[in-house]
Amino acid sequence: MNRWISLLFLVIAAGVAWAEPPKGAEWELVFADEFNGTTADLDKNWDFQNGPSGHILCSRWRENVIVENGLCRLLNKKEKRGGQDWTSGSLWTTRQFRYGYFECRYRYGAATGLNNSFWIMNRLPGGAPGRFELDINEGHWPDRVNMNIHNWSGKHWARSQKWRAEGCDLAKEFHVYGFEWSEKELVWYFDGREIRRETHTIARGPAPVWLSSAIIKWAGEVTDKIDGTSMDVDYVRVYQRRDAKPASAGLDFNAMLRPVPAAAKFSDPDYYIWCGTMVKGDDGKYHLFYSRWPRKLGHYAWVTHSEVAHAVGDTPLGPFKHKDVALPARGKEFWDGLCTHNPNVHKFGRKYYLYYMGNTGDGAAMKTLNWTHRNNQRVGVAVADSPDGPWKRSDKPLVAPTPGFMDALCCTNPSVTARPGGGYLMVYKAVADKNKLPFGGPVLHCVATSDSPTGPFKKYPNPVFAKEGVAFAAEDPFIWSADSRYWAIVKDNAGHFTGAGKSTALFVSDDGFDWKLASHPLVATTEIAWEGGQKQKLHSLERPQLYFEDGRPVVLMFACDEDKKREHSFNVRIPLEPAR
Repeated sequence: MNRWISLLFLVIAAGVAWAEPPKGAEWELVFADEFNGTTADLDKNWDFQNGPSGHILCSRWRENVIVENGLCRLLNKKEKRGGQDWTSGSLWTTRQFRYGYFECRYRYGAATGLNNSFWIMNRLPGGAPGRFELDINEGHWPDRVNMNIHNWSGKHWARSQKWRAEGCDLAKEFHVYGFEWSEKELVWYFDGREIRRETHTIARGPAPVWLSSAIIKWAGEVTDKIDGTSMDVDYVRVYQRRDAKPASAGLDFNAMLRPVPAAAKFSDPDYYIWCGTMVKGDDGKYHLFYSRWPRKLGHYAWVTHSEVAHAVGDTPLGPFKHKDVALPARGKEFWDGLCTHNPNVHKFGRKYYLYYMGNTGDGAAMKTLNWTHRNNQRVGVAVADSPDGPWKRSDKPLVAPTPGFMDALCCTNPSVTARPGGGYLMVYKAVADKNKLPFGGPVLHCVATSDSPTGPFKKYPNPVFAKEGVAFAAEDPFIWSADSRYWAIVKDNAGHFTGAGKSTALFVSDDGFDWKLASHPLVATTEIAWEGGQKQKLHSLERPQLYFEDGRPVVLMFACDEDKKREHSFNVRIPLEPAR
């Protein structure tokens, strides 16, 4: 008899109850999918595998995952696709979780050779530090529950345990598989009974929840009986402790703003300066990337003649000295051939990535917007081994308009961050073509994700930073991740979010898709304080970007112009007091 079943009998005989799953007022439901909608509704909360799987006998596809009769069904089919003889389904939450109680009610596919799995794994590259896998259940028909801990960081190791639900056919009835993940301990549950408890040291970062069906030899004999079976899921729920607040929950940028030294103003008498973004190089220098265009052409030449330039300084506050042009004009035949703008720079791994907006057109600087150039805006990325370049650009944009979508007219203002559980998240400004042209609109913001910093990026259907009844509420988002959450500083065009008029607002999100105002929403108004006591009211204080050192924001950057005439502009870098 299985040792866990034997132990169960001993505990019952002694009159001692098993530990129950976490519940009570200290726990809060933070995620649930009851699968009461349609198959299309899955795209709101889940991503999907689409392709072959080298270590198992099936490829897995979006089409094999359907919703019907209140169930999410992962269909197993005998069909040649993706170089394999079988197909099935695998999906994972777009949201990342760190600690909590995880629960799923499902039933197995009724055949040997199937892994019916409910699990947690971050999506970092193989062997990356911090990569882990927690298998709540890799179930095998008819009655096997398999619980595994995998450390995929460096040399792989695993701790596995099998448990048999004797007397049960786990494909005939639904059962509840539960799992508590805390900083120090992992606890598994079956139908409300504890069946395993382990200490652990590996699972520290956030990760998505997975549902997977796999056809695999070690799950038993693989036969044609698999064809037409399915793993059927009734619900997935995630609970977290109410008191588990991240360290940054009370983040108050407005209270962190310090007076600005004169060296932190970056200006050029011959150029408009805009869009500052910064990274520290392996040379120990600070590299500022910014947009510039000839002052003699006027403010609106940003859309026709901007170029992403590069300056270098010894400290994050400067002074900075112009060094070169990182992304110059390269010919109107290219999608970004005449204008590059909106830089957002990052170091991911050993390479540097410079996200930007590019466009082309007739090259005519005008006293108002050149709409041909504006409506040709696309998002791209340039890659280099050093901030000094050379920067390799693509002949195709990274993100381009999709007909009928909210970005059908143009795409611009990209901001990208690494997702805590692996992959990358982008927010970009989108202009639809529903309103009167050439302006179009409404102006909204889209979320897109990718496994690679160079794409492809998958777009999601729900806009963010929107205000009901307002066609153009916000722009210029800067996003980052900290404490397993996502944060954004956004230009609030008219005080729709802060109530402070033209300003910048702080948003927070658990998953990067559903954004809410932070507890201290006001970041800055258009007034800045200089060292020496002078305060200056500006016409614009926009294009916010942060620079971090040792995980802490130390400089908040803005693009500025002094008055409504917009005859000149500059960058400013505001020092930040450490967060309380």
